[in-house]
Amino acid sequence: MCRIGTKIVSWTVQIYHFIVLAGYFWLGILKGLILYGVVPACVSVIKTYEDIKVTDEVDEKFIKKRFFDYYRDYDHYKVLSFVMSLGVLLLMSLFMLSLARGVSLILVVVCIYFLLLLVGAMSYTFYHLTLKKESGRLAFSKGFVVMIKELKTTVPLLIAVVVLIGVLYYNLVLFLVVFPAGYAAVVSGILHEKMPLS
Repeated sequence: MCRIGTKIVSWTVQIYHFIVLAGYFWLGILKGLILYGVVPACVSVIKTYEDIKVTDEVDEKFIKKRFFDYYRDYDHYKVLSFVMSLGVLLLMSLFMLSLARGVSLILVVVCIYFLLLLVGAMSYTFYHLTLKKESGRLAFSKGFVVMIKELKTTVPLLIAVVVLIGVLYYNLVLFLVVFPAGYAAVVSGILHEKMPLS
């Protein structure tokens, strides 16, 4: 009975740590004025998530220090962040506009295809940036090539990311709490076998 209680307490503490990580993720996005904060916040949340998993003594100070140390390390990827964010925003706007106006089904399918392609390339890029410090263009191009070559990995990754984003449709608060750590878990969990963190 005591063992079950200990597991419940440790599980609850771990959930709390992931909620704290989510808060720092959204703070990092806002710190980068949304468009410029996507790359540093996403890479930082993945690396901090990995640190939380392998460290025994984790508290709020540890999470804050690790997250913002990584954020500073990747803060110079402003152009890459802006281009990726703008691409997602434009494709989402075109997708919503075509749904609202009842434009052809072909345009909707093309928007979904390019959105999935961009989200997949972004996920591989973020993970690739966690491996080594490279230029953003090189990380994006390597991530894009690996994404196309490893379809057995890409398809589950995209399905998991779409499910996480789908939470937004049902509940905004749940999305704000679940998405950062869930995204980090999905990206590092699925891609870890192909490109282990060094």
